[in-house]
Amino acid sequence: MKLGDNVDIIAPLNVKTADSETGYLLLNPTLVNNGKIESFENAEVPERYKNGKNKINEKYFVKKNDVLFQAKGSKIEVVYVDKEYENVLPATLYFILRANDKINPKYLQWLLKTELLLLYFEKKYKTMSAVRAVNKTDIVELDIDLPDREEQDRMVEIITSFEKEEENTREYLKIKKKYIEEKILTKNKVIINEE
Repeated sequence: MKLGDNVDIIAPLNVKTADSETGYLLLNPTLVNNGKIESFENAEVPERYKNGKNKINEKYFVKKNDVLFQAKGSKIEVVYVDKEYENVLPATLYFILRANDKINPKYLQWLLKTELLLLYFEKKYKTMSAVRAVNKTDIVELDIDLPDREEQDRMVEIITSFEKEEENTREYLKIKKKYIEEKILTKNKVIINEE
């Protein structure tokens, strides 16, 4: 099945970061950590796009259950949008992937993050430069055999459970590292002399 048969792939608008509040928000890759959205920046949207016949079409705004595919840059990041946001536009580095009922969007996000797909894109875009730009056509034409929706939903339960465990393990190791550092520094009476 070609991905484009069941997924709308939307190229984002060219929007920049604004210095002050504008009523619109921008999602940049620097605001994403481990595939999770942490925050937004203010977006600079030209006046002509705010009202009237040139008003920004709803399809360009980030919606719950969208998958954001980072198509440009030194890495390929895939973000699942798990909640509703208002007036958020993705940076131009992302394609918005909006799946129909045949595809569980969380499953799609997981699939696009697997080593198999990452290697596919790595090979396809292998260049001397570390910066890549995946074409929209290559996503549309991506031919993948997918299980039926019911099976995808079951897989998403396993994937979600694993991601929670992974997150908890990371948090545990962070706390443990801090504890070990404090114990070793205290035991060895390590002091930084500041003069």
